[in-house]
Amino acid sequence: MTELALKRPADSPLDGDWEYALRIPHSPFGPGIVRAHVRAVLTRHRADSTVLDNAQLVASELVTNSLACTRDSVAVRLVRADGRLRLSVWDSSPFPPPRWPGPVTGPEPDAESGRGLWLTRACADEWGHYLLVNGRRNGGGKEVWAEWRVPGA
Repeated sequence: MTELALKRPADSPLDGDWEYALRIPHSPFGPGIVRAHVRAVLTRHRADSTVLDNAQLVASELVTNSLACTRDSVAVRLVRADGRLRLSVWDSSPFPPPRWPGPVTGPEPDAESGRGLWLTRACADEWGHYLLVNGRRNGGGKEVWAEWRVPGA
């Protein structure tokens, strides 16, 4: 019988560099699937509970935004490199997300939308976006990302 050797995660939380990617169809189940994916990856790499919770929330919000502005699939990427964890969400919409000048107080209490990017800004160390042209990665659209500083090598 052949034994299967499993590679154990590094001794330090989020140690080493790695990348995970997931593409999901346009579906109302998308945000939940992405939350579960992010939780599984970060739990396996023994992420700090604050980073894990914040990354799940931000992933859910960014995927929800992407699904609201396009009818296409959405791609999610988690990358750990250079002491940072980056979560990025790609969609085919060419329109950038709104940015706020200066301090953000958040949406009005009775607003029905507008909390996703406010939560992203509040929960991540940094966030931003890239507009992608046709012929480049994923065929155009935009990528919205959030980052956290993480311990490790």
